[in-house]
Amino acid sequence: MSTQKPNEENLLPESGRIDCSAVDQTPQGSSADAPPLESQRHPRRLFLLASMGVLLAGCGGSSRTTSVQSESVPRPIWSSRPASSPSSSGPIERTPVPSTSRAAASSSPSYMLDRSRWAGGGPIPSRMNSMTDIRYITVHHDGMSPFYESSERASAQRIESIRRYHSDSQNWGDIGYHYVIDRSGRVWEGRPIGYQGAHVANHNPGNVGVLLLGNFERQTPSEAQLDALRQNVSWLMRQYNVPTNRVLTHLEWDGARTACPGRSLQAYMTHVRQRHMLG
Repeated sequence: MSTQKPNEENLLPESGRIDCSAVDQTPQGSSADAPPLESQRHPRRLFLLASMGVLLAGCGGSSRTTSVQSESVPRPIWSSRPASSPSSSGPIERTPVPSTSRAAASSSPSYMLDRSRWAGGGPIPSRMNSMTDIRYITVHHDGMSPFYESSERASAQRIESIRRYHSDSQNWGDIGYHYVIDRSGRVWEGRPIGYQGAHVANHNPGNVGVLLLGNFERQTPSEAQLDALRQNVSWLMRQYNVPTNRVLTHLEWDGARTACPGRSLQAYMTHVRQRHMLG
């Protein structure tokens, strides 16, 4: 059995346990110049999300917990979450992924954008553990202010702000997630999959973290984002033989106290798993 490294994020600090990233959470009131919700621009999409049960109870609406060992698709848990702010620092020297890991030896999906296109620094191995055999996939939103940008540059800047917060403020070895999906459907390389992630308190070994940019308590994912999520998760399921009942969202883990991945993304995940649309 491997020994936990002193700075590894297997036990997340309180701020990391409540939220996915919470880099720049803003007040719940909407501004006059905010873009309309995706559902307002696409009425058909609103009907689809409603039919999937998007109008579920809000934060704190349920105290039920669900074991990830269950063969059935877990049901959601909603709770409150605080805000926090990012910090900044200079670039970190890039380092290779451990070659002994089974995960590191696997091929990367052809559609993935290399982290060199967004990252201002590389992983810090002394703060991380090698990934164990992959058994779970967990889906997240970033929980920051709503994000409507579609450009590669804007997406890269948002991902980098998350990495800097995780590395500088939380003292983690890198961004906590292995894959990041933006609103245009681009799939970005996050933390190299040869390293254990930092995205679910006490449940990071063997667990791949997939992050969608945006706050899906306050907006809905784009069609391109959802298509890319389904493609990416299905690729991971085939690559590592992960069954549907081990594809979870953050709030579905026992002990998780979070609203992540937000109501609209939670509804979508429930929909695609129940209809066997993954894998």
